[in-house]
Formats: sequence, structure tokens, C-alpha cells
Amino acid sequence: MMRSRDSVPRQVLPVLLLVALALSVAAAGQAPSRIVAIADVHGAYGELTTLLQRTNLVDANRRWIGGSATFVQTGDVLDRGAQSRECLDLMMELERQAPRQGGAVVPLLGNHEVMNVMGDVRYVTKEIYRTFATADAEKKREQAYTNYLKFLDRHKDHAHATVPPRDAAARTAWMEAHPTGLVEYREAFGPRGTYGKWIRAHRAVFQAGDGIFVHGGLNPALDFASVGDLDGRVRAELAAFDVIWQALIDQKLVWRYMTLKEAVEFVGEEVTWLRGTGKPLKAEAVKPMLLLGDYRTWLSASADGPLWFRGLAQGDQAPLLAGVTAMLARLQARFIVVGHSVESKIAITTRFENRVFLLDTGMLAASFKGRPSALEIQDGRFTAHYADGDPVALPSPPGVAKMP
Repeated sequence: MMRSRDSVPRQVLPVLLLVALALSVAAAGQAPSRIVAIADVHGAYGELTTLLQRTNLVDANRRWIGGSATFVQTGDVLDRGAQSRECLDLMMELERQAPRQGGAVVPLLGNHEVMNVMGDVRYVTKEIYRTFATADAEKKREQAYTNYLKFLDRHKDHAHATVPPRDAAARTAWMEAHPTGLVEYREAFGPRGTYGKWIRAHRAVFQAGDGIFVHGGLNPALDFASVGDLDGRVRAELAAFDVIWQALIDQKLVWRYMTLKEAVEFVGEEVTWLRGTGKPLKAEAVKPMLLLGDYRTWLSASADGPLWFRGLAQGDQAPLLAGVTAMLARLQARFIVVGHSVESKIAITTRFENRVFLLDTGMLAASFKGRPSALEIQDGRFTAHYADGDPVALPSPPGVAKMP
């Protein structure tokens, strides 16, 4: 089912939408003289550094030397790879350094950035958690377990299937599921955390001149007015999620370190229990639970949304070609650069008559066994750079299509 333009959070929290739209970037602007784009990093710190050096954006000390260039990272900096935190820190530091030389770093939201700020941490490894552990990490974990049991005590008569038994085996299982550093990690990606605040300021879609950069892709069948509109809607949903999550914490309906999956299951059971009591349901209490349970329909989590859509990378191109061409004409763009989908582990490839550039070549060897790559756009030329080979010229996209 195609998503309508009115998301659930937009209906319920219109002020948040207006704020996000005010913060979002206008659609098309003057194109930078040189753009370098890198897709999914997933903690591959060494490979990311190599690419930045090969494209002359940083020196041997990882300091910005790119001058007025614009570096666009199309999302998924983190997860899977053990050096995710180092990658995040490097991106944040380069974002501070580049403007001093007239350049810019544009980090985009990937589905994994959004997953982490929402508490979907299924791709966070114990090795990643350990990089966030503080000196008193074990004390924090023990206190978290105690607080979790206190939270469960408030719901012990509510027939929750997700509530574990109180025994040594259950405690051991909980500790295994909540490794050292997890508490600090979740705080770091919260609304007030260092990485959480940084990620929440990211754009979902970026347009520079006649090029559009996005993590997953743009679905031609999706109803959106402009790049700024689409970007604003995703960012409004992230703001809405934070409001909903905090409301559930305040009402003692969600424990703050629950994963997103645990929270959705728990509030679903709570709603079922409340309805079974036969008592009138208070809208202010039930509404946040229903909104959280419906999060998969949101643009930021939908398979049709810009962070998850794979249609530009996979499947038959013919049925979508006319739609892609018309969409680009409407947005006054010539091409789209996407990551997210590893369609080739060998080279950056193009689709839709060179209108779409597939940038994710699976650089994290441990997970994808791919090849680190970067796309350079300068003076109308498109060049692929690789960590283990010479630059390769790519075909340029056709001119801007005319509106009928």
C-alpha cells in the first residue's frame, strides 16, 4: 500500500512538522564545484579513511584538505563494524573542519541511523557497545537491571508475555542481552546524547544543483512536493517519535532502555490488557501506545520511504523508467545517488539510462566482502574511486528532462 502524504505523527503533532519543515533545506541550490559521495560505511574506519585520502579530502592525519569540496555521506555510517564510533567521530570532526576552507560535509540519514535513535539496535555488536563503556559501566548495568525489575513490578498483574521470570537464569539472560556499554550507548543516541543530537540534525534527502543524494531511493509513486517536503516529513517523524517515547516513559508504559521491538510488544500487550478490563480508555494514555505500534507505517520506516526504498537498485527498470524520468524533471534534477542496496561488490553502477548511481559496494569486508568506493562529481564528469584501484570514468546522466 502506498503511503499517503499525511503520516500519523503529522496528524497528531502538526507543530513538530512545521518546525522540521522550517529547518529543512530548500530543494535545489547551486551545485558545489566538486562533490565526493560515499555510501554505507558500517564501521569500516580504515576503508573510509583510505577513500577520503584517495579523493584528496583528508591528509595522512585525517585532517580536511578538501578546500571548497562538498563531501556527502549517504547514511549508514554505523552498525555491524566494530569501529562505528571512530567513523562517527571522524564524520563529526570533518563536519567542523570543512567550513574553515569553504567546504562542507553533508551526513545524511540512513535507515541504520534512524534505527539506532529509535532503539532498534539489532545490528549493534558487543564490540561496538564496549567502545561506549565507561569506568563504571558494570555498576550502571546492575542499576539498570534493578530499575527494570521495578518497572516490571508496576505491570505484574497485566499478563505480559514479555516479562521474564525472576530467577538466576533470567538474570543471566538479561545481562547477555544487555552487554557492557549498552546503557551508555542508548544514552549517547538519545535526544540529548552526543550522537543522538548530531544524527537528529541530519537531512534525509539532499539536493545540490541537478543532483539528489539519498540513502535508499526516491519512489516515483510516492506523493511528495519537493526534496524539502520529503526531508521535512522524515525529520518531523523523528521529532514526533521522541515525544511519543518520552510520553510512554513518563506514563511508566515503556522502560527507557527497552529496545524498540521490546517496547512495541510491551505496549501492544498493555493495550490488550486495558481493553480487557472493560474500563474506558483515556485517550492521552492510549494514543502514544497506538502511535508507537504503528511506527512501521511512518515514512521514516516504510519500505516506500527514502531511507528504505530499494526500487531504484533492484528489479526490472522498464516499469519505473518513465516515473523516474518524470520525477527528476519535476524536481529539476538529472540524477540520483543512492546507497543502501549492495548490487555490485566490484564497482559503482548506473541504472535508468545513467540517471541513478548505485554507490553501495559493500565496503565492510566482514559483512559484505565488497570493495570500498567513492563517487566524484566535478565539471560534469563522474568518476569512481576505489580503495584498491585506479579511478574509473563513469557515464554522465542525460540532460534535464522537460516538463510536458
